[in-house]
Amino acid sequence: MADETQKTECKDGFFRCLLNPPKCSMLRMIVIGVIGGVIIWGGLNTGVEFTNRTEFCLSCHTMQTPYEELKKTVHYSNRTGTTVGCADCHVASSKDPFDYARKLTQKVFASKDVIGQIMGTIDTPEKFEAYRLTMAKRVWAHMKETDSKECRNCHKFDKMDTTKQKDRSAVKHEGAIQDGKTCIDCHKGIAHKPVHHLLEKEQGHAATAQESAPPTPAQPAPAATAKAEAAPATTPAAATAAPAATPAQPAAATAQPVKPAPKAEAVSAAAPATASAITAVDWSKIPTRQIKVFYPGQAGLEWVMNKADHSSAADIIEKKRACAKCHEGDANEVGAAIVAGKPVGVSKTVMEPNPPAGKVGFIPVTFQATHDEGKIYFRFEWVPPKNGDKKMDPKHEVKLTMMFDGGGTVEGSDQNGCWATCHVDLRTMKEAKDEKKTKYIIGADLASGKFMDLIQFRSGKGEKPVDGWVDSERHMEGGKSHLKAEGRKEGNKWVVTFERALAGGGKGDHAITADKVYNFGFALHEDFTNARFHYVSLGYQFGLDKPNPGVKNYIDVQKQ
Repeated sequence: MADETQKTECKDGFFRCLLNPPKCSMLRMIVIGVIGGVIIWGGLNTGVEFTNRTEFCLSCHTMQTPYEELKKTVHYSNRTGTTVGCADCHVASSKDPFDYARKLTQKVFASKDVIGQIMGTIDTPEKFEAYRLTMAKRVWAHMKETDSKECRNCHKFDKMDTTKQKDRSAVKHEGAIQDGKTCIDCHKGIAHKPVHHLLEKEQGHAATAQESAPPTPAQPAPAATAKAEAAPATTPAAATAAPAATPAQPAAATAQPVKPAPKAEAVSAAAPATASAITAVDWSKIPTRQIKVFYPGQAGLEWVMNKADHSSAADIIEKKRACAKCHEGDANEVGAAIVAGKPVGVSKTVMEPNPPAGKVGFIPVTFQATHDEGKIYFRFEWVPPKNGDKKMDPKHEVKLTMMFDGGGTVEGSDQNGCWATCHVDLRTMKEAKDEKKTKYIIGADLASGKFMDLIQFRSGKGEKPVDGWVDSERHMEGGKSHLKAEGRKEGNKWVVTFERALAGGGKGDHAITADKVYNFGFALHEDFTNARFHYVSLGYQFGLDKPNPGVKNYIDVQKQ
């Protein structure tokens, strides 16, 4: 009977059961536990959210330093009005209920900074700076462990439209997906002062340089170098089977016919008056390629290939990716930054300590090439910029130099083009010890073809074209490739044309044959400039009658 009464009371009145412990003790404990849990969780969550506020973080004056750095970045202010605070990156969570435990862990993790403030480890800007790398490495390691969850709360690979990204970004993101990389692997130092380049220096700059630099004469070239990821094969059969590894070329680089050249207003021929003229070519039928030559400053091969300086060095070295694959689209931005004396690369290095007044960062050049049975022809067209009045080389308003290897004979040229000849210890470069030292190739060997063939047009009246080569040093004469060169101004444009025998002809001349792919680059000395104050191209490739649309920096030279 007592049990019947208890059940009835519990059904009739919930609060009556709560007030009658002997009869409803279990239910009372459950309800009190739930209510207490909600109160405790609510209080804890309120406390966590309160301390997650950026204002709370800034109550510790040490945090003013990184906050001022954040305010200068796109994560603080941008065109869409989105912004992040301290907790978004350092105590991030998502809709996943299990993330609450991670959030609490991060709060404990963040308390180390409070302890550092109290203990005087980072209580001044000077101490904070001294300890910055240690703190940064701790954060990077945590984000690596969580697969950059803090970043992926906003950014997701599967939602990216790489067609709207710059070439460099699209290539990097596609590679990250393939390699299983996470955001923090590449995006260190985007919200605060970058110090990630110091990681390489911790491991020893000498070791890094040895890994990054091309092999010395005592080191045989790796066999895999000739099989560059983005480079076409050097045999007809392999070239036919080459896969389309990259997206189609952008519209700016698409082949298209050009209109016949207007009547020349002024002529400056490099060949002497007694020499025969260049064979007539109908250039209106030859496809064009737009190439941006840019100002490089003191960016030598060693800087380009050093991981601590250049974020893409690892891709160049390990994946054999051509520089043009990432930078063809933004070469103008690179040149503009360098010529303005702004820092570039991971190491934020100033490549031009003395910016030339009025010099532009880049020049768009229209490039064409064709061949017949025995000769190859190259044509360059550009609008000269208006620079300054200083004439470093008063005899020559323009010099245009082209270099190419013997079809994969110079290691790294399939990625860098003629950059293999440019080093940081050359004259006018920052590590120059000999003001007479000119371009050279590490481990050059003329007999085996490890050299760059060099041809040059000079606008000085009556000047002969330069037919030379670069091996352990630069030779400005000696070639016998039956070279001809002409240059003229057509309206407001300069046009330079080369004619060269395919067979070469002598010392320092590469024979150009249909079974090989040749790596090349060119430089433009504009406005009476000299030495390193030129514009340069990225590394490109050409082959005879060998289409290879899957390789972005490749040019098919069709027979006319």
